Amino acid sequence: MLDSVEVVKLRLSLILIASLVTCTTKERTVEGSVQSHFSSQDGIEWVVAREIYAAGKRIDAAIYTFTSRPLAQALVDAHKRAVRVRVLLDPSNASGEYSKAAYLINNGVDVRVERGVGLMHHKFALVDDSIIITGSFNWTASAETDNDENVLLLIGFPATYRAYSREFERIWRDAKVWEEGEGEIVELSATDTRALKKNAGEKVAVIGKVLRVGYSERSNTYFLNFSEGKNGLTVVIFSSAVGKFERLGIDITSYEGRQVEVMGELIDHPEYGLEIICEEPSQIKIIP
Repeated sequence: MLDSVEVVKLRLSLILIASLVTCTTKERTVEGSVQSHFSSQDGIEWVVAREIYAAGKRIDAAIYTFTSRPLAQALVDAHKRAVRVRVLLDPSNASGEYSKAAYLINNGVDVRVERGVGLMHHKFALVDDSIIITGSFNWTASAETDNDENVLLLIGFPATYRAYSREFERIWRDAKVWEEGEGEIVELSATDTRALKKNAGEKVAVIGKVLRVGYSERSNTYFLNFSEGKNGLTVVIFSSAVGKFERLGIDITSYEGRQVEVMGELIDHPEYGLEIICEEPSQIKIIP
């Protein structure tokens, strides 16, 4: 029977072997080295796991969505060998069905969620005193197997490392310790205006039928209207997010007439009324 130290060594050995047979892009500068990895080419999860298992002092991770079992286990193993591990999550995802927040907490890892009205949308980790892992990659199975994702592994670059560290510490300082069951999403009906207004400022899941999809050609912005009147809910997809839908082959106008669930922060705007700003396609799910 292998003890915990031997298991960690075995995992690290397997990851190192994988790194020798996969293709990455590597460059060196006077400040350090850069490696680029893509989910569609050599994969990403093994890169993150390799750096976690090699950590000797500290790991600080700010991850929007965290459902990966292998990476959660890697952090727990690091904690057990006395590496300081801190994890920042977005509160809307920390209580998700497949979130690893509870597993990390139950195994002694320090997990906090950001306070504030916006999303904690970072996807980066700092390892020891000189390694930055950053890119589009959420720590999820779908990011590894289904999506087109990337990470950069930066080794060295002290000024850049300090900038990332300051950002992590800024959020960590004001974040709160996550507790299991906290931050569960309230489900609301898109037609219950009173309940919607009562929950303004909260992260919610709203279910309803999209009556009309409007479009502003000038700003390249879509508006999903759930009511004929001005007091109803509108989901806004700004130009900055439209490309994400297009890359996934999603025609935003196809939501018209469909029953959907929309997740996000509910805003009661003094001029525009009840809104949810949709920044990711995953915020909208069609209900069969």
